[in-house]
Amino acid sequence: MLPGVYINIIAMIRNLFIISILVFFFASCSNKKTITNTSDYNFYLKEGLVATAVEKINSEITFWQQKLQSDTGSYVYMLELASNYLRLFRTDGSIESLQKGDALLKRSSAKLNNADPEILYSLSQNAIAQHQFLQAASFSEAAENAKGDKYTIRLLEFDANMELGRYKEAYTSLESLKDKTAFDYLIRKAKWEDHKGNLDAAIVLMEQAFAKVKDKKKSLYCWALSNLSDMYGHAGRIEEAYKGYLEVLEKDPANLYCLKGIAWIAYAHDNNTTEAKHILEYILSQTSMPDLKLVLAQIAETEGNEVEKKKLINEFVTTVTKPGYGDMYNKYLLEIYTEEFKDYDKAFAIAEKELKNRFTPETCDWMAWVYYNKGDIAKAMEFSKSYVHKLTFEPDATMHTAFIYAANGKKQEAKSLLQECLESSFELGPVATKQIEEKLQTL
Repeated sequence: MLPGVYINIIAMIRNLFIISILVFFFASCSNKKTITNTSDYNFYLKEGLVATAVEKINSEITFWQQKLQSDTGSYVYMLELASNYLRLFRTDGSIESLQKGDALLKRSSAKLNNADPEILYSLSQNAIAQHQFLQAASFSEAAENAKGDKYTIRLLEFDANMELGRYKEAYTSLESLKDKTAFDYLIRKAKWEDHKGNLDAAIVLMEQAFAKVKDKKKSLYCWALSNLSDMYGHAGRIEEAYKGYLEVLEKDPANLYCLKGIAWIAYAHDNNTTEAKHILEYILSQTSMPDLKLVLAQIAETEGNEVEKKKLINEFVTTVTKPGYGDMYNKYLLEIYTEEFKDYDKAFAIAEKELKNRFTPETCDWMAWVYYNKGDIAKAMEFSKSYVHKLTFEPDATMHTAFIYAANGKKQEAKSLLQECLESSFELGPVATKQIEEKLQTL
């Protein structure tokens, strides 16, 4: 046989081998195990589950409103009313309920000359919910001045300082707690480890925390398990995340947060956009969760429906720019003004405001991303290199850093960061994952 024939046969065998590998790879991808099953959660998509919970809260609100009308100076009635308004916000997402609850807490505190630590604790936690982190810190400081419980104050200090980027102070507060096995310590230590990029350690701590409340009251059980399920998802343990969300729904059928988690699994893991939309649209029929419009917008982009995507983004912006929302959705607004609307002045104003309020690796990333999209890659690099890279392990910040490094000629570093991002493809979602894969092809 002629040498050339040998070469052709060898080349043919090699090509067949490569093709078989590719066929196996794509078959494996297409046969990825589907996790969600409508029969697991269809019961929780029934009309009335959330309405029943809302009705119960509203009856409590009516009761305490009547009590307050008979004694307008009673701070006790104000506190009961505030508590129920805040419960209503957590159930149906009504921003008006959050504002009313907050206003009642402040009136109650003023009645007592801002000297009741218990009310100040609630105000601190409520400020965090509204992304008013400096106020949260000031309320915990006021609670200390009011001779509040040292243990609770250290917890509140940790919460506020983590949001403000005062990590040294946050860690000092956390480690000053004597009982390192307490639930309140464990959940915050988990947050600390996650912040440091130690997700596996964070999960172990959260599992320990959940074990402590398995047999405790429903709200604590559901909160701990839903947060643990989120962590499982971030770690790529999608099946465990799904089971966790279902367990929460067994305890609390009106838990829309866990339904949202299941919708994300249907979309980002199972590639079942139809079912993801079905769940999300149900949630939006029951409650106001503006950020769900952005998830639906991502799904529309995945399906190639640009008209629907733009409509959903506009609806989101119209909602969250109303006065009641304050700074709660600034991160999303900044991304939209930067990437969708190309309104860099508005995006820059938000980034600048956030940096003044809290100088963190995340807010520095937002500023870097605005500079990058404006075309000022040198300034973007300055922020990313000095204040973001290796200081936060959030996948979106890592992705932004990679794009910025690539634009500045640091292709190897960018490639490494993008490959790291692919490990978080579930958390980032299909749209971002596609952008990462396309960027990798150019490096």
